[in-house]
Amino acid sequence: MDEIGTGTETFDCDVLVIGGGTAGPMAAYKAKRKNPEAKVVLLEKAHVKRSGAISMGMDGLNNSVIPGYATPEQYTKEITVANDGIVNQAAVYRYAQNCYEMIQELDSFGIRFLKDETGNFDVKKVHHIGTYVLPMPNGDTVKKALYRQLRKARLLMTNRYMATRLLTGKDGRIAGAIAVNTRDATFLVIRAKSVILCMGAAGRLGLPTSGYLYGTYENAANSGDGYAMAYHAGAELSNLECYQINPLIKDYNGPACAYVAGPFGGFTANSEGMRFIECDYWSGMMMQEFYNELQGGKGPVFLKLDHLHEKTIEEIESTLHNVERPTRGRFQHGRKVDYRHEMIEMHISEIGFCSGHSASGVFVDENARTTVQGLYAAGDMASVPHNYMLGAFTNGWFAGED
Repeated sequence: MDEIGTGTETFDCDVLVIGGGTAGPMAAYKAKRKNPEAKVVLLEKAHVKRSGAISMGMDGLNNSVIPGYATPEQYTKEITVANDGIVNQAAVYRYAQNCYEMIQELDSFGIRFLKDETGNFDVKKVHHIGTYVLPMPNGDTVKKALYRQLRKARLLMTNRYMATRLLTGKDGRIAGAIAVNTRDATFLVIRAKSVILCMGAAGRLGLPTSGYLYGTYENAANSGDGYAMAYHAGAELSNLECYQINPLIKDYNGPACAYVAGPFGGFTANSEGMRFIECDYWSGMMMQEFYNELQGGKGPVFLKLDHLHEKTIEEIESTLHNVERPTRGRFQHGRKVDYRHEMIEMHISEIGFCSGHSASGVFVDENARTTVQGLYAAGDMASVPHNYMLGAFTNGWFAGED
């Protein structure tokens, strides 16, 4: 596999993909598959094998639109309602029409999804109306499987380079990017005919209000640099007022994942041990209900699993501690807390931007195009609401092939 040598001052390519997390590798892979003769470069500030918000992988797909369980029309309606009608339905609908094909392709890569005794995808119901959650028993192998496909495609990958600024021509069209090596501070100028931004969310806006460095739902390395780079290049931003706030495990950088425990009988409870969340999972009203409970004197709020059978808790632990956040088990062990004997205290995250869990991002159309010619965006930093990991893969596909 070819690699860009350290110390190279300038480099020319056809397609530059910035971000090696979820959307980026898929965008690069699809661009190379569409035109094998094209010079496609994937730029990552860490290492493509283990990077981005998902690091190794994920425990499941939150928004899979699979025939027999949900329709594109139903999904588009639910997302529209969840976002109070402030949504580009064309982008949501195209995702909903094509995400099942993406699931099938990921399955062919060796990423194993939960299936029933007939061999069909075993989709779980978490939302009030549609059925969208597809568990992934070996979700921690997502990045490994994807990396194998990148190597087979023989596209150019360069790790440890962090993009800092986009380049544009006199006509305003995208022209490339500037990057700096995170190990030796070498600068690299990449001239490109097209650029695809897949740089993740803005995990935190400013210093934490708590006064200590906890409280991020997203990967703490997701600093929002993609938003800033797109803005300085002239790209339109969208729905920033629809920022992200989510429930966390108290004092831990990571989600509570009550939705993961939901199909097994777990739930979010107040200090009296009572269930209180009434709205749908991806509605912004969930955090309002959380806030109301705290203000009403029924806090703290907890993740409640202590009423479940030992075997059920072991299954939930396997997902939460081995796939979703490997550090979570060590954190809880250090705190001497156990799902079996007590409820786990939750807290509210810092404010962030993330279309993957809300709607705030760089504006894109149904082809993942931004308002700057030649510039695309996909994943958590693009404005397709609630697109999660599967949306990152699917919209990365659209960007790469366009």
